[in-house]
Amino acid sequence: MILSDNVKGAVLAVCAFGIFSIADTIVKYETQFLPVPAVTAMITGAATLFIALYAVLKGQGRALVPATPAFTLGRGALLASETAIVYYAFSAIPLADVYVLTFLAPIFVSVIAIATLGERPSPLVAAGIVLGFVGVLVAFRPGAMGFGLGHFAAAGSALIFAVTLVMIRVAAPRESDLALVISPMVILAICSGLVTLSTTGFPAVTAGEAALILIGGFCLFAGNFLIVRAYRVGAASFVAPFQYCLIFWGALNGWLVFGASVELFTWIGAAIIVVAGLMVLRTDRATA
Repeated sequence: MILSDNVKGAVLAVCAFGIFSIADTIVKYETQFLPVPAVTAMITGAATLFIALYAVLKGQGRALVPATPAFTLGRGALLASETAIVYYAFSAIPLADVYVLTFLAPIFVSVIAIATLGERPSPLVAAGIVLGFVGVLVAFRPGAMGFGLGHFAAAGSALIFAVTLVMIRVAAPRESDLALVISPMVILAICSGLVTLSTTGFPAVTAGEAALILIGGFCLFAGNFLIVRAYRVGAASFVAPFQYCLIFWGALNGWLVFGASVELFTWIGAAIIVVAGLMVLRTDRATA
């Protein structure tokens, strides 16, 4: 059976998000014993080495150097801050809670595009934006359950990630994927490393912790590589909704590793946010 390009892209995306969830689970596990900045520095440092090694082995070392340094490094700094913020969220709240809030990214993309690119929202997009925030209220019921700093960090990371997605729309075609992937890793590894050195210092790690850090770094590299391939093989509007599989990966990993369960209201809120995101994405597909 020959699969269509869109189906291939969807399969790659599901695999990518599954791999990302492994890295996220490792971050949450390691930050129980090690400082968040140190874990961030070590995992992103490992990811940087894997990306660089891949580029060299493929004879694409030059592609690691940005063709548009100001734009690519600026976007890289934003993505680095988004990763640092979401890593804090992983250390503070359950994986599934983080993923539900990151589902707001497609909705934030529409809001930002409306505000900065002069796009005019259709009634369906406007309804999707409102419905998405209703989903957050249902999932977390402010006042009925705790909505702490970790939740705000997760929502903030979704907003920053949305900004970087909008930036892709105006990126120069000559900029390489490898430069876009490695830039945030290098920036975050350096910045979190400096924070670690100026505060707690790098802790001694056991062989098991070092192995998990290497696995986490490889997963960051592999996940980024697969998601790039997914968006190159399949149509973006078809592939994008498969980010929502993260709620299932997060629930599974949270249960297997931490014994965490997902409340019914969280599932209901997540479903509402997914429907809202699909409303926005369906409109994007129709107008593309």
